[in-house]
Amino acid sequence: MTDQNYRIKIKQGEIEIEVEGDKEFVEKHIEEFKKELPRIAKELPSKEKIVSPEIPEKESELEKLSLAEFYKQKDPKNHNETVVVFAYWLTKKEKKEEFKTKDIGACYDEARISKPKNITQHVQAVASGKKAYLTKGSARTYYKLTLTGEEFVEKELPRRIEK
Repeated sequence: MTDQNYRIKIKQGEIEIEVEGDKEFVEKHIEEFKKELPRIAKELPSKEKIVSPEIPEKESELEKLSLAEFYKQKDPKNHNETVVVFAYWLTKKEKKEEFKTKDIGACYDEARISKPKNITQHVQAVASGKKAYLTKGSARTYYKLTLTGEEFVEKELPRRIEK
């Protein structure tokens, strides 16, 4: 028998609460969070006092792009780099903390580029070694983007400037 995880997200203005766990846990805690949300909102500093970090700017830039555009902009040189670009996309744009090899395959389809014969081989290659761009997720077939992978996509891959 497999345990099924449940996830619920509540967003009110700038505040977002996400609960994940078994059904009983989620149902038990979601009502508590709903009651606490207005109080939490009042305790937050006003917008003028919040210094926005650099990350939201990158995310808003990412929001404007399609996967194909993002892929072109990053211009990966091989399938290993492409896998890291797609892992970044899944994590940052699609808000997936963990993903499977089939999600990477779906990115190849969406970006309309040819897939390698064995995507799993490339995923495993970038999830090993000193510079592991991915790491194993919570289950055997799940992966997560590492900070090294995030920095690789943001800082090392080129940004093509189209004329």
